[in-house]
Amino acid sequence: MNKKTLILLLFIIMGSVSSSFGFFYQATVFPLDAGSVQSSIESRTNELVTEHYLAVPAPGYVFDSWSLYPRGEHNESLYVHKFDPRLFYTLEIKTITANFVKLEDKVEQSESNIDIRQIDKNSVELSFPTISGLPYMVYSSKNLKDWDMAESFARTGNGQIMKLEMPLNSGVQYFRIHNLREIDTNYAVTGLLRVQWSPEFPGGSLRVRLWEYHPLIADKAADLFAERTIEWPSRGSEAKLTFEIGDASKADPNLNYYITAELYEKGKVGDLDSRLYFLNGFNRVDIPSSFGEAFLTPLK
Repeated sequence: MNKKTLILLLFIIMGSVSSSFGFFYQATVFPLDAGSVQSSIESRTNELVTEHYLAVPAPGYVFDSWSLYPRGEHNESLYVHKFDPRLFYTLEIKTITANFVKLEDKVEQSESNIDIRQIDKNSVELSFPTISGLPYMVYSSKNLKDWDMAESFARTGNGQIMKLEMPLNSGVQYFRIHNLREIDTNYAVTGLLRVQWSPEFPGGSLRVRLWEYHPLIADKAADLFAERTIEWPSRGSEAKLTFEIGDASKADPNLNYYITAELYEKGKVGDLDSRLYFLNGFNRVDIPSSFGEAFLTPLK
């Protein structure tokens, strides 16, 4: 076998290997128990393979960055990789590492005072650092003692500085930022719900209920522990709304708890003519706890 034939055969073998393997990268995580990576092939043709690598943090951790082979970084939790399977690739292991950090460390790194800039006599601009994926609420006060939600919906951080224009209504002079990691332990559950939003979304009435049941008694129905009705605004960023429900001090540690929620679009709770959205599945919660962002499903 001459040299040209050997090179051609090697190229054919390597090309066959490159076009038939599963994933281009071998995914790893750091620290070892801080999360996982979901790898998927979104599309594959003879000319192009598109892969998705999604970093999923474990409880108590947040995604920080990707370390890429052979060098480089990427700061979004979803890394999209495309390559031509017809090309020649070396056979060494190519790793991609999802780096996670503890949530409290990330919060400490990002904590700072809110910057407030006067726009005019009726409004101000707030700017503050955020953590990617963490929901934030804006609260306002006239006297630094009594605080109310400045918005009835939450905004999700993207790891960058968030800037918000806020009106100065009815003597409001002070603002603060609250994220859903900061659980108010006076409440049994603090949570965030979301619907698919459009500019025409008409709002409605949301009913959230917290139920308790005995885990060892199967034939006894759950009892209602707490209930709240909240008006869902027609305005808002991606139609997100936070809620606080129940007195944590009255919860029984021997019982289990779960959440239900229904949104009556453009109507009041119980209005049979309204389009109904509901919280799908069985949603067990601890007391006290933060119920993470969840979508309400429309009932067709």
